[in-house]
Amino acid sequence: MYFKTYEGFKNFVECNTFYDEELIIFVADKSSSYVDGLIGYLNSKSIRFMGGIFPSLLVGAQNKAEGIVVQRAKPVLTTMVLPFMMRCNLDVSMLENATAVVIADGLSSKIRELTDTLYGKLGSGVKYIGGGAGFANMDHKPCVFDSKGLYKDVLMVSIIEAETILGVKHGWKRLSGPFYVTESNENILSEIDSENAFEVYRHVIEENEDIVLCKEDFFTYAKDHPFGISQEGDSDIVRDPIKLSDMKEIVCVADIPKESDIYILKGDADTLLESSIEVSQECAYNNPHEKYRVLLFNCISRSMFLEERFEEELYNIQKRMEPIVFGALSIGEIASTNSGNLVIHNKSIVLGLMAEI
Repeated sequence: MYFKTYEGFKNFVECNTFYDEELIIFVADKSSSYVDGLIGYLNSKSIRFMGGIFPSLLVGAQNKAEGIVVQRAKPVLTTMVLPFMMRCNLDVSMLENATAVVIADGLSSKIRELTDTLYGKLGSGVKYIGGGAGFANMDHKPCVFDSKGLYKDVLMVSIIEAETILGVKHGWKRLSGPFYVTESNENILSEIDSENAFEVYRHVIEENEDIVLCKEDFFTYAKDHPFGISQEGDSDIVRDPIKLSDMKEIVCVADIPKESDIYILKGDADTLLESSIEVSQECAYNNPHEKYRVLLFNCISRSMFLEERFEEELYNIQKRMEPIVFGALSIGEIASTNSGNLVIHNKSIVLGLMAEI
C-alpha cells in the first residue's frame, strides 16, 4: 500500500487491526521528516515494524519522490544485524520456503560485514530480497529504523515463511577486460593489474568515449561505465563507482574483492529496458502462486541513467504482474543467487513475487 501523506498512513492504521502482523515500511527521502513521529505513533499503538528511508518509492509504473509504502507481514523473526552480531534463536532448517526481507544502510562502509553476518546465521536455507536504504544526495545519515529509533551502519531483516520467486537482471554489457584486482579494501578499489585503478579505468573510458576524464567529472561518465565482477556460470555482479578518493582510488557502493576478475561495462537505455522485460517475464513464467505480492528494488543510478525513460522500465515490469508492484529505489540491491548465496548488486533490478499466506 502507498500513502502520499503521513495523515493518510495514520488513517490506514486507525482503520485496521494487526494482531500478529508487523509492518515493513519504506519512506521516501522527501518524507523522511515523518519518521520520528511515525515511530512514536506506532509504538503508542503497540504495532511492531521495521523500515528504511529510500531515495524514492516505486508504486506500479510510477516513481514517487514522497510518501510511504507499507507491507503487512507475519514474520517468524524480525531483528537487527550489526557487524558480526545477530540475535537469532530460530532454527532455519525447520522453515519451509522462507524469505528474508532485508533493509540495510546502503552507504555503510560495513555493508559487507552486515550481509556476511546475516548469511552466516541464516545460510542458503532462505531466499534474500532487499535493498540499501539512504538519501538521494548520498549523505550518510541514519536511514534504517525500528521501534527503538533510527540508525546507520545496521541491517534489519524480517523472515517470512513464504516462498518467493526471485529475479535479478541488469542489462549491462562487457566493454573491456578482464582485469585483475591487485589491491582493494572493501568498497575501495586501489589497483588493477598492479596499476592505479583510476589510471586503468580512465584509459579505457577515454579510448572508448573520446573524452578527457578527470576527477571533477568522474561521476558523469562513471555512472555509464560500472564494473562487473566475473561469476563463473552466472552473469557479472555489477559494482557502481561513485567517486574518487584523495588518493585517486575508486570508491564503489559495495565491495570489490581482492584477487577477483572484473570487467568495465557499458550499457544503453535499450539494453537496460530489455532487462526489465526479461526479469518480469521470467518471474511471471516461474510463479506458481495465484495470490502473491510483488516487491521491487531498483537501483537509484539506473533511474539517473534512464532519466525520463525510467518509468518505461517500471511499466515493463508492472504490465506483467497482476498485483500492484511496490518497492523502492535503493542504494545497492540484495538478492540470493541461484546457488543460495547472498549477494549485493548495484545498478540492477531485483524483483520478488512472494506467495500470500
